[in-house]
Amino acid sequence: MKQLVITLIGADRSGLVETVSDTVFKHHGSWQASSLSKLAGKFAGIVQIDIKEDDVPALTKALKSIPDLDVVVTEASNALDDDTTTHTLSVTGNDRPGIIQEVTREIAKFGININNLETNAESAPNSGGVIFTAAFDLDIANTIALDDIGAALERLSDDLIVEFDESDIL
Repeated sequence: MKQLVITLIGADRSGLVETVSDTVFKHHGSWQASSLSKLAGKFAGIVQIDIKEDDVPALTKALKSIPDLDVVVTEASNALDDDTTTHTLSVTGNDRPGIIQEVTREIAKFGININNLETNAESAPNSGGVIFTAAFDLDIANTIALDDIGAALERLSDDLIVEFDESDIL
């Protein structure tokens, strides 16, 4: 079996996810995981598929023939680092240009892999300002102290709230 990572972007429309899932099913693929979103009127997604090697070319061709959808199919890597633990990190602060760049730069300084990142900016109910939130799933080397990462992130700004869920995800 092969693992594929499929990225998709195109005009959002009703039934698009069903079309993609039906195409995967008809070509003997097994949908394992996905993250699908509507962003700025576009459909954007990433899907992990298990499939027999012989079925990969037909699935790839079928996915790429879906109208108004850009598709990239990549074979997944199975490299796992046993010397890491996955933790969740949430960061909240007043929104400003460059906040995600600052936070991800600090995370990168520790050599940490970001498995998942979800961000949002919304109006603060009491102040009228905009609050930025980010939720990360991070693979952190077991030799790195969470307190050290938290302290580095908190030094970025007085208004950042940094919290780790210290229970393992994986």
